[in-house]
Amino acid sequence: MSNAIAEKVRSFYEHMPFNYYTTPEAAVVAVSRNPTVGYEDLASLLSAGTVKTALEVGCGTGWLSLAMAYHYDVTVTGIDIAQNPLKRARVVKDKLGVKGIQFLQSDLFDFCTDARFSLVVSNGVLHSTSDARAAFLHIQRFVGESGYVFLGLYHAFGRTVFLEMFRKIIASQGEAAAFERFASMWGPGADATHVRSWFRDQVLHPHETLHTLQEVIGWLSEAGFRLVSTSINRHKKWTAIEELLKMESQYEQLSYQRNVVENRYFPGFFTVLAQRTAQP
Repeated sequence: MSNAIAEKVRSFYEHMPFNYYTTPEAAVVAVSRNPTVGYEDLASLLSAGTVKTALEVGCGTGWLSLAMAYHYDVTVTGIDIAQNPLKRARVVKDKLGVKGIQFLQSDLFDFCTDARFSLVVSNGVLHSTSDARAAFLHIQRFVGESGYVFLGLYHAFGRTVFLEMFRKIIASQGEAAAFERFASMWGPGADATHVRSWFRDQVLHPHETLHTLQEVIGWLSEAGFRLVSTSINRHKKWTAIEELLKMESQYEQLSYQRNVVENRYFPGFFTVLAQRTAQP
């Protein structure tokens, strides 16, 4: 990551980490009650028991790393560019009593290890670097033979509607009004600090790029991976790439329906799970 972008992103998350609850105890409850880790295909892979070691690049406050270790007995290394999120991750780790997990501070591009992992996760991180493709090609080196990579990225079609809606609200009514709209999408009873951390990450982030499944499939092919599943079709089985690409072309319309018409949270984000079939 270029020094300017890296410093801007690091400073942003030092001020307030993403996925940050009011208390560590609230985070403990959230992790302990969420064995699906929010993604059906990833949960299915972890449930199979073949993933013994995992690396999470950009782990933040550690919810996904902690869930993998707590619910699936995976040995996890989590790295993040900012120290403040890692402090909370370590506190929650201790309160959960999770073993076999470590949190390290490192820029994505600076991280290096001789270890190879069953699974490498980078969920919502690559698009905050100066070069998402280069970032992927760096972290995929840590995937072992027949191992998996799980990526989450902002979607070029689905994301635009979300951003434009909130930018218009901020320009005409101010940030407070934008947060009120964002919070209304979550519904009542949510942890206020948690919602605020999501709002900052999703709406006020200092740097992001947008991507498509078609683009990411190119990255995977270049690095010797095959696509296993994607949120584009809700992690269902698929037979032809063309079917998935047709679905993703409809994401702008879907985003408008969810965000504008229904006032439902739809940030324009997609995930892919892929398996290594060859060395790049």
